[in-house]
Amino acid sequence: MDASTLNIILTAVIILGATVLPFILGTRLRKSKPNVLWIGLLLCFIFGPAGQVYVEGWIPWFLIVLGVCIGTQQFLSSEIAMVAMVVVSPLVMFFRMKK
Repeated sequence: MDASTLNIILTAVIILGATVLPFILGTRLRKSKPNVLWIGLLLCFIFGPAGQVYVEGWIPWFLIVLGVCIGTQQFLSSEIAMVAMVVVSPLVMFFRMKK
C-alpha cells in the first residue's frame, strides 16, 4: 500500500468519525442525561448544527441551523460563517430547551 492510498483511507476514517461522532454522542447523552442545558449548549458549541441531536425533534432544527450556516458562508466571509455557527446553534438549543 503506497502513501497516497494510506492518506485516502485515513482521510475517509477521519471524515466518517467527524460526521458520525456528534450523532452518536448526542443520542447517547439524550438517553442517559436528558434535558441538561449545559450539555446541549456544549454539544452545539463543539459540533455546530449536529449538536441539535441532543433534544428530541432535532431534524427540522438541524436543517434550519445548517441552512443559516451555509447561507452565511455563501454571502459573507468564512470567518463570519464560523462565528454564526458558533453563536446560532447554541442559541437555538437554548431556546428549544427553555420552551
